[in-house]
Amino acid sequence: MDCRTVLKLNERYLAEGLPDNVLAEYLDHIASCESCRDNLMTDYSITKAIDQLNHNQDFSTDYSRELTQLLEKSRLYLVRKKRAARYKRAIALILMLLTVPFSVASSYATAKYYMPAGSIESLRLNYYGISSEVDPVKKAIREYNDEAITKLRQQYSDGGDNNGR
Repeated sequence: MDCRTVLKLNERYLAEGLPDNVLAEYLDHIASCESCRDNLMTDYSITKAIDQLNHNQDFSTDYSRELTQLLEKSRLYLVRKKRAARYKRAIALILMLLTVPFSVASSYATAKYYMPAGSIESLRLNYYGISSEVDPVKKAIREYNDEAITKLRQQYSDGGDNNGR
């Protein structure tokens, strides 16, 4: 940020503050440029004196200390905001890492249907967290398998075997 831009931003900084992305550059320039710091001190002294006159207050004797405190407060605000953003990202990452194993384990429920003893092999259906009542495809598969199992059980109970003999 150049000196001309900083001079334009002095009044806005003192009145209402600056957006975070501009504030960081502004504070860095004020810290490194003595001329701009002196201009800010002049603007701050005039603004503060007018404000004190309007509110019938005694004039401050140490505008320099007050401005230093204001600049430090702004710098601390930025540091805290960056720290809070880092904490939010870390917490989000931790929560994501903690919930992934639980969501995978709970969403992968296996339902097994077994044929009668001595049958061809067991049927195995995997359900991924969606109940058969909600998913029409899975419901249809489940009903078809139930019918097939019932028919096979009847066939075996009537004396049939796997090879159709």
